Amino acid sequence: MKNHHHNGSRSTTKGVLHEAIAVRAYEIWLSRGKPDNQTDEIWLEAECEQVTGRRATQADPILPVSF
Repeated sequence: MKNHHHNGSRSTTKGVLHEAIAVRAYEIWLSRGKPDNQTDEIWLEAECEQVTGRRATQADPILPVSF
């Protein structure tokens, strides 16, 4: 029998992380006056904060990543 809890837990963790990023991105977006042209940058900043556990400052620009 497959362990369904493992797979469900993994997707739940991803969902929680996505929600936390979305909430933080919204906070950043509001604090910057709801700019239309910075949504991708704001999302990446919020994502970076969630992954690293620290908030970015104006001195910490989010640089694009290329593969």
